[in-house]
Amino acid sequence: MKNVGGLKVKETENYEQLIERFNKRTDQLIIRREQLQPMYDEYVQIERDLERLNGSLQAVEYLAFGKLPGDGNHDGMKHHMPRR
Repeated sequence: MKNVGGLKVKETENYEQLIERFNKRTDQLIIRREQLQPMYDEYVQIERDLERLNGSLQAVEYLAFGKLPGDGNHDGMKHHMPRR
């Protein structure tokens, strides 16, 4: 390996070969990213839905039982019985 501009380059590769190799790998990664994007978008939406549902559950538990969420913001506060 030789050192060119701080980068280690195989003796058998010239700049054109490097450019070709990097462009090929870039194209492969772009295609894979496009394949994965719908799954990632669905994952993000599911995470949002789960957060919303968890918040709704905590609100109902508070109204029904006086149970405070265990989110770290209510540490040291006691649960209480709601007025009926």
